[in-house]
Amino acid sequence: MPTFFRISNRCHDGLLFMGRLALEWGKGAVTIETAACHGASAGYLEQIVAPLRQAGLVSGKRGPGGGYSLTRDPQKITVREVVEALEGRLALVACQVGQCCGENHCGSAAIWNKLRDRIGETLDSLTLADVAGE
Repeated sequence: MPTFFRISNRCHDGLLFMGRLALEWGKGAVTIETAACHGASAGYLEQIVAPLRQAGLVSGKRGPGGGYSLTRDPQKITVREVVEALEGRLALVACQVGQCCGENHCGSAAIWNKLRDRIGETLDSLTLADVAGE
């Protein structure tokens, strides 16, 4: 059985949520219920929205006609921005976030760093417009 690098369900759901907001870009705020994907509850999505708001990617408006919207054009918000808002800095192994095993000459660091950088480049090249299929 293979082992997979993983993106959390929270991150995946957050990206789907942002893709829905991208589809509605310029049409006004979208309610959390409208933006919900595959049966995600409003409470769960509210937890996902909090770090997206904190990162300045989403704004919210309360009351009638309220909801959420992107703060910038979907073509200008990268997938990496969303992933890092929800998951933190991109890292594949603990030593990439300062938790090194203590080896002075870790032969694997260069490999993991190169892979992380390639993943980062790919995430930087994709935008919410790509997620929305535009």
